[in-house]
Amino acid sequence: MHIDHILQEISVGTNVVVPENWAQGRTIFGGLTAAMMLQAARVEVEPERVLRAMDVNFTRPFNAGIPYQIEVETLGEGKTVCVKNVRIIQEGKIRANLRADFCRPLASEVRIDTFSAPNIRPPEESLPMTGDRLPTFFCHIDACLASNALPFAASEDAQMHGWMRYKEPPEKSSIPLLVGLIDSWPPTAATHYSRPVPMSTISWHLHFTLDADIFDVNDYLGYHSVAEFDEGGISSSSAYIWRPDGRLLAKSVQTNIIYG
Repeated sequence: MHIDHILQEISVGTNVVVPENWAQGRTIFGGLTAAMMLQAARVEVEPERVLRAMDVNFTRPFNAGIPYQIEVETLGEGKTVCVKNVRIIQEGKIRANLRADFCRPLASEVRIDTFSAPNIRPPEESLPMTGDRLPTFFCHIDACLASNALPFAASEDAQMHGWMRYKEPPEKSSIPLLVGLIDSWPPTAATHYSRPVPMSTISWHLHFTLDADIFDVNDYLGYHSVAEFDEGGISSSSAYIWRPDGRLLAKSVQTNIIYG
């Protein structure tokens, strides 16, 4: 099932039972989970309000092949900002929670743009991410590593970068689709581990530029992440995501738990 179909059905209030090929271990891929909640949050938001920030907490495994409910609540709505809260409930328990901030753009004399896309190897010179150790959902993702540090290769380099897109291009770009791509990367601290170990995301914070929903769905998007710390089984990393023309789309911060 293509991600477009899942998100389109959510837009009209139908909760599609997610198939096993979107799984990540014993749960549905976190990027798809977040994209689904975000799609539900957008349904009654005025078109002129733009998503600028979102926070996600993954509280329990969200299982493929089992029905679920999505609950949407408006926490606050003013002239500029509308705040939505979304929960996925399955078998009576909350599986994930999202808070999204939709903002009306304001006239301003100030514009700051300090981001400069890193000079990394192009997709055609990067290492395709393939193999039987990848999670099941990766059958939908086309990604390649441009960094020398590989996941689970006992590297001393605490960063990872490369390129990503969907194997089957969506009909058009959107922020929920972008969210799904961003979370396809493993926790950056994985480069320091010598063998595959279980990892999961506890919380995820994303900030978006004004035109983050505008990108060519056939293009690879750039990704660069740095792990700030990993101690006591908890790691934190920050990532930047950009279009091929160097335009920043989003900044991502994740807190991960690592069993190993």
